[in-house]
Amino acid sequence: MIGQSAAKPQPVHAEGHRVLIISRHDYRTRRRASVHFVARHMAQQGHQVTFMSIGYSWLSRLRGDSRADLFDRANAWEQVDGLQAYLWRSAWHPVKLPVSGKVESWLYSKWARNRCTALDEAAGAADIIIVESGIAPVLLKRIRAVAPSARIVYRATDLLSTAGVPECIEDMLWQSEADIDLIVVVARSMLPHFEAFSCPKLFIPHGVDTALLNQATDNPYATKRNAVTVGSMLFDAGAIRTLALARPEFTFHTIGSPKSVFPTNVIQHDEMPFAQTLPYLQHADVGIAAYQRAAAAAYLADSSLKLLQYKAIGLPAVCPDFAVGDHALRFGYRPDHPQEIVEAFDQALNAGRSPVASKDWSDVAARLVEASLG
Repeated sequence: MIGQSAAKPQPVHAEGHRVLIISRHDYRTRRRASVHFVARHMAQQGHQVTFMSIGYSWLSRLRGDSRADLFDRANAWEQVDGLQAYLWRSAWHPVKLPVSGKVESWLYSKWARNRCTALDEAAGAADIIIVESGIAPVLLKRIRAVAPSARIVYRATDLLSTAGVPECIEDMLWQSEADIDLIVVVARSMLPHFEAFSCPKLFIPHGVDTALLNQATDNPYATKRNAVTVGSMLFDAGAIRTLALARPEFTFHTIGSPKSVFPTNVIQHDEMPFAQTLPYLQHADVGIAAYQRAAAAAYLADSSLKLLQYKAIGLPAVCPDFAVGDHALRFGYRPDHPQEIVEAFDQALNAGRSPVASKDWSDVAARLVEASLG
């Protein structure tokens, strides 16, 4: 439950380490990313966790930001699930504009110096600071300046080039090499990207919410044959359109994906909490991870949360060839090859379900704290 706002982070646990997480995500939104699970389990394990959401201003309301409903609750600490959450609403923040890279870099550098006492105080009090990939690397030098003794961990859940982050942020990440104590990647194929960094590098894969995934749920589907996809990253609407046209006897469900024009047998659901999403996964015939091809996207074979969730519940999955990896229940296709997409779908449909034991988020959180402390 969400508690009342506080002027500054309040100790939640008498023991454990003080962990600050800096991310574009906010802990309180419906959209769940890996960082949400990591933060919650760290708090449950007795650590004092503060979760700072960045890259938010009045411009966010114009851009359909998933944190829009938190506008009036920004710039104040709230206790949620045993941790402290804060959304830094600055007077402005950089957004994608048709400007030169030099101007873009100047804008991010200027934003990174904006006043935020809450960030500086939380960083100064932390033992461990986890900086998530995205725009957070622009704050690395600021964080090190106010937290000279903290262990700073850069957690790469995506390669910045694949996620479409401006090139200047990649430059700032490299310029902050000396400020980083550890780099954690969520996919083995990401490690070579950071080979030139002098700090230790470690592969800690994503986990799943084992207890939740194993809960019994009611079938949410009104039709007999159903396929589902979840999320928005690199979403390939064309692949869904191809399948819907080729298999009209199926109903295809997109959850939290960008809206598009689809055949009538595609139902587009808004983003929903994972507990509401789960029944759609458990009762589907096929799971889909329709990624577009992008630079270095092969790491999705390890890092795709939806594919890991499909695997844990034994749901056969359709995905591009670069995301198959060594997983038996994934059936790949080359993007922009419609016939291969349909063939992969049919193979998945005939595969049968076979759940695979998966690491729990509690294990991931504990390993991340252990590794962060060196």
